[in-house]
Order: sequence, then structure tokens, then C-alpha cells
Amino acid sequence: MGAQAVQAPARWPAEALLMSSLETRTDRFFSVWLITGFLLYAFGFFLAPSSKAQYLTLYIGLILPALYFSFFHFKQYYLENNRALLWILFITIALYLPSAWADGDTLDTLRKNLKGVLFVVCLSIAIRHTYLTSPRIIERLPFALLGCGALALALFYINLAQSGVVGGGVSGMGNLGENPNETGLALSVSLIILAASMARKPSPAGILLFVAFLIAIYLAYSRAALLGLAVTLPFMLFHQYGKPRAATAFLVCCSAGAITVAGMMLMGELDADELLSRRPSLWMDFLSHNPGFNWVWGAGLPGSITIFSDILQRKLEPHSLYFALGLRGGILAITLFLGLVLAAVIRHGIKPSSNSVWLYILMFGMITQCFEGVYPVRPPNSFWLYTWLPLFMLLLTTNKNPDR
Repeated sequence: MGAQAVQAPARWPAEALLMSSLETRTDRFFSVWLITGFLLYAFGFFLAPSSKAQYLTLYIGLILPALYFSFFHFKQYYLENNRALLWILFITIALYLPSAWADGDTLDTLRKNLKGVLFVVCLSIAIRHTYLTSPRIIERLPFALLGCGALALALFYINLAQSGVVGGGVSGMGNLGENPNETGLALSVSLIILAASMARKPSPAGILLFVAFLIAIYLAYSRAALLGLAVTLPFMLFHQYGKPRAATAFLVCCSAGAITVAGMMLMGELDADELLSRRPSLWMDFLSHNPGFNWVWGAGLPGSITIFSDILQRKLEPHSLYFALGLRGGILAITLFLGLVLAAVIRHGIKPSSNSVWLYILMFGMITQCFEGVYPVRPPNSFWLYTWLPLFMLLLTTNKNPDR
């Protein structure tokens, strides 16, 4: 079915040899299509002219080639690597099932939300395919994202020079110009990549770039990003320097502090609405608009995830991944998604590795998504940069098969 497998370095995945021996002209055509679409989508988090343009990049660049490899190379994709892709497919479908008990036309709701499953699964296939056929691209992707982030940072300062400092936070340009909070979150991912690369070999240029990123995040007034960095960066330093006990102790202290603050909010000693930008009021509005909510299976996944908040007098999303999971799919949805996160962490292991940067980005995402984000099986959005992307990188580009 094609040329003989070429000799690959020992550090490449064993599946890469298998895939190279299976490639036909049609395979190569769809392979180039899929990898190009994936890279354009990943770089678009920082450089796409708009969120709609990035959405179309995923739609045009990933769906057809991903479906092609799913159908014609099912075994290599879904039954290898401890069936990681198969588990991702099952969990994504399980997170989609609340569409069946949402209010309204059930068939229409199932139809509308099915594209969310398609987008998530196609992204996972694109990442796995790139790893199997072009592992060097996966290896260098963090540095490419850092380069994109640096360009986005330059555009941010150009916009700052034109608009000056504004009260609600300074936005970037293009996709990062739609919301200053998302600007700060995206630039934080680049800062984490930069910090991870400088952990052992700091340089003056790197330190200056780090400071420039930090100032931009502050000027974007992205409090969620600053909170995420305050936890992620110290953990990263402990982890990189081989101090797992110190890293664990730090996380325990952060968790204890978070629980204490939450308790003080519940007892009324701290103003939760003031500290959390009125998110508790927004969440109460969501609950009042979903009287059929059940703690076990939620209120279902309707076609729309926004409400008109009577208190805030505008149309808003949940502004929390975890609240959205609980509201739409209850404890079952929260357990499924966090189970996927735990599997990714376990797959990475305790010791630092070349994949550790994705662990740090995922940690940053899981912290910031307490106060940002929507239900994960939805059309793609900016939050995928620090949720689905690092999750799939950890699950699908790390081989733990003892037989190899």
C-alpha cells in the first residue's frame, strides 16, 4: 500500500513507523490538509483576525481529513495507545447526552449539539495524527505558540499606544481584541511556555520578554489570568527543579486557602459578588431559569447556553466551566470531565518531561476556568487553548505502553 517505512529516530513513537508504511497518495493529501488545518487553528488562538475566522479554520481544516483517517485507519487511531482516542470519543459522547433531556425540541437540540462532539473529536484526531506522522511538529509546537504569542504581544502594545490605558482592560488585536480578559488569558499561556523554557536557562532577553508579557496581562485587567499564574508558576518551578513534595505542599496550601475564602463567602464575611465580579448573582440567575435542574444529571444541554440576567441586565454565559458542567450535566458531567483531566495528569507522571509544559497550561486552565468558560462540548472557543488542547497533548502524545 505504499513505500517501505523510512528509518526514524528511536525517540519517535513506534506508531510513526507503522503510519509511514501505510501512507498512500490519498493518505498524504489528507495528512497535509489535517496538519495544516491543525497548525492554523492552534496559531489562530493568537493571530486569527477574529474568533469566527478561527472557528472556520477548524471547520474547514480538520473535519473532513479527521473523518477520513477515522474511517480508513480506525485501528491505528482508536485501538492503539491504550485506546486513548476511543475513551475520548466515549466521554465526549457522554458529555453530549444531556442534550436528550433539555427543554424544547429534543431532536433539534441533539442535532444542533452534535457538531460540538464533531469538533472536539476532530481536534483530538488531528493532534494524534500529527504526533504519529510528524512528531517533530508536536515537539516544537510550544515554541511556535510562544512565537505567535510574542507577535500577539507586539500587536497588544501597538493597540495600547493607539488607545491608551482603559478602565475595563486593554485588548489585543484580531481574535485577542474581542475581550480583554481573553487577551490576558491567551498571553498567559505564552508566558507559561516562556517560563518553562527559562526555568533552567534564564537569559536577559527572556526575562525582558517575561516582564513585557506580565505587564500586558496586568493592563488587560485579567484577574483570572493573574490568579492562574500565581498558582501555576510556583508549581512549575518546584516541578522543574525535581521537588515534587514541595510542589504538592504548595498546591495543598493553595487549596486550603481557596476553601477558606469560599467558606468566608458562604458565611457572609466576604462579599462574594464584589470579589467575583458578580458571578454568584449570574449563577443564581441561571439556576432560576432552569427549574428542572437535578444535582445528579443537571438540567440538560439546550441549544443556547446564554440567559438574559435580570440582575446584570444583559445576556451572558455561565462564566465558569465547572458551573456549566454541573448545571447542564450534574455530578455525572463533572466526574467525567475531571476524570479525563486526572487521566491526563497520571499519563504525564510525576517527573518533568518535554510534555510538562502542557501539564502547566492545563493546570492554568483548570484554575482560571473556575471563573471563565462554558460547557466543554460546544462549538470551539478561546478557552480550548488551555482546556482541550493541553488535555489532548497529554493524552495523545505520551506513550505509556510497556510492550514497546
